[in-house]
Amino acid sequence: MILVMALLVVAVSMVSPRLSDFLRGRAIESEARRLLAVTHAARSRAITEGRPVLLWLDSGTGAYGLERVDAGRSGDPQAQEFAPDENVRVSFDRSQRLIGQTPTGMPTPTVLTGPSGFRRSAGAIATTRPGPSIRWAPDGTIDEDSPNAIRVEDAAGAVLWLVEASDRRRYEIRTALD
Repeated sequence: MILVMALLVVAVSMVSPRLSDFLRGRAIESEARRLLAVTHAARSRAITEGRPVLLWLDSGTGAYGLERVDAGRSGDPQAQEFAPDENVRVSFDRSQRLIGQTPTGMPTPTVLTGPSGFRRSAGAIATTRPGPSIRWAPDGTIDEDSPNAIRVEDAAGAVLWLVEASDRRRYEIRTALD
């Protein structure tokens, strides 16, 4: 019995570091998938309602969410907000603006802060939400000045990217920008 217990202790001590890496990897994958689902929801909502929809990011807290651009004073009753896992950081990348392509060479991600992360087209109604955002037009396309990559990084430095697809209608998960 003591020998069996000793073998179990040795096995657990060998597996536990790998298990923590596995769980950490699951957190970043889960957050990337959830963020991808939010991008799909934003596009669907823009098309269904015939109004522009934003996926915004609060670079201070890491929270992100959806809201209609022209929600007005009463706000958007269907607005959603998500808080990422405490070990995951989400940021927009605007190092280069390449539709359907990825940067060549060494990517230099930039976390946007401050005022809105996109220029509004003539006649567009501004949102009151500060910080960077991705804007879906009523036809389901992504505004040309929206960030083309979203960086999802865990505490250990592992990174997944949500990169704008070549059709400018969706994002896809990638492990690198190459």
